[in-house]
Amino acid sequence: MRLIACVATVVIGLSVFCVSGCDDKQKVTSQETSVTLSVDMPRVQTLQFLKQSASTLKLSDVRNENDDTIVAGASKAVASGPEAGPVTVILSGNENSVTQWSGMIMEKLPAKKL
Repeated sequence: MRLIACVATVVIGLSVFCVSGCDDKQKVTSQETSVTLSVDMPRVQTLQFLKQSASTLKLSDVRNENDDTIVAGASKAVASGPEAGPVTVILSGNENSVTQWSGMIMEKLPAKKL
């Protein structure tokens, strides 16, 4: 009887050790990406839409970095081109944010992917 109890204790101990020791959790890392769009609108209106759409998508901490750059959490949008348009917008940063942000721009604005 004592032998069975000892063997059971060893088996349970090994199984607990293996389960906890073999539990190799990998951290999820976000991928970085960039998307370039051509938007057929004036630059000021495009920047306003970029800021508004980032807020609508609830991308964190939406702010202007400078006159041509909107930062939204881990992503950034940079607009360049003439004041009257068309404007080139480069979205870069977190893959999920950039995908959502560029998708909204493609749906709502006269834009195409470059």
